[in-house]
Amino acid sequence: MPLRHTFCGVLAVFALVACAAPPAEEPVVDVAAEAQAIRDASAAWLQAAQARDGATMDGFFAADVTTIFDGEINVGLAEVRSSREEGWASQPDSTITWNTTAVVVAASGDLAVERGNWTEDPDGAGEAPEEDGEYLTVWKKSDGQWKMLYDAGTKIKAEEEAASEGQ
Repeated sequence: MPLRHTFCGVLAVFALVACAAPPAEEPVVDVAAEAQAIRDASAAWLQAAQARDGATMDGFFAADVTTIFDGEINVGLAEVRSSREEGWASQPDSTITWNTTAVVVAASGDLAVERGNWTEDPDGAGEAPEEDGEYLTVWKKSDGQWKMLYDAGTKIKAEEEAASEGQ
């Protein structure tokens, strides 16, 4: 008898499982739309940077953001903000522009990497030469909004500068 009760119990469990609704499928992420959202966020961030609108720029950063540029590492929003303010104070006429060249969005839709190039003129229309570089930005989707988690870039050395270092 006990074996028959066990068998009946197992059959009852299988019947319940078979009748249960299938597991909910994860929603399919439109990675093309998310990539465009990253491009749009980057363009809005550029507008804020060109306008020197620090408050708007801060809205694009995750609280635990890390930036890495040519040996300078800033961890957390307070350090990023401080570094930016120091840069603006020391180069009041500087200009910057950047261009997104690629965006890769994770299939999960909550992480993305942006790659691009940038040009900065340290004194605007002054005598200092423009500097060109490349960047990678890691974006994380939080509460439905894309926020920068990591932002890293490096200056691309001019051919003359690279040649003189090689001698």
